[in-house]
Amino acid sequence: MSFPRTAGVLLHPTSLPSHGGIGDFGPAAYQFVDFLAAARQGVWQVLPLGPVGYGNSPYSSTSAFAGNPLLISLERLGDHGWLAHSEIAAIPDPSGAIDYDQVRAWKLPLLGRAAQNFSKHALPSQRARLERFCGENQWWLEDFVLFESLRDHHQEDNWNQWPRELAHRDAAALERVRREFEEELDIRRIIQFAFFEQWHSLRAYCHSRSIRIAGDITIFVNYGSADVWMNPQ
Repeated sequence: MSFPRTAGVLLHPTSLPSHGGIGDFGPAAYQFVDFLAAARQGVWQVLPLGPVGYGNSPYSSTSAFAGNPLLISLERLGDHGWLAHSEIAAIPDPSGAIDYDQVRAWKLPLLGRAAQNFSKHALPSQRARLERFCGENQWWLEDFVLFESLRDHHQEDNWNQWPRELAHRDAAALERVRREFEEELDIRRIIQFAFFEQWHSLRAYCHSRSIRIAGDITIFVNYGSADVWMNPQ
């Protein structure tokens, strides 16, 4: 089978200029697509987009299925009414290398606030999209949001260092945690929904400019990941 020759650029979205200290799916990503089209490039090659684990490498992810919340554009959340633009403007806007600890301290609380606003004020059509997303992705989403909540509550220790009933996925213990963390789990579902809404929108724009967006299919999931916890060997 023959394929037409094409050229492209490899660029992880975190390398784009953006508000908040890390590149994301915001305005600069769309400008980059316009640049590719103007330069007659046919491919945008991205690295894995999953939530990063130890070392903040895209190749050390806590899930092969979930998206990295830090790639969510705050500006686009503001445009859709999830956040006030004044809240976004209030966070620092450094340049240079990414300081992941600072970025998390600035961005994650705003993402949580945006998810809470969505939960309270979303339109029926938006709620329907959220419910469809949760239903179609339940097979990984429910365990992932539970894992992330437990990981945060245990200071990011590997799951094999958690209490035995949680590490071994005792059904009663997990159900008890789901009830205890109900609101937090809902926030994390909405954040994943926001990631995939923005990612699909960006991919659609690439398609409209005849740019093929290609991800790196090699994802190394570290031992402290949700996927390993879900399927321990």
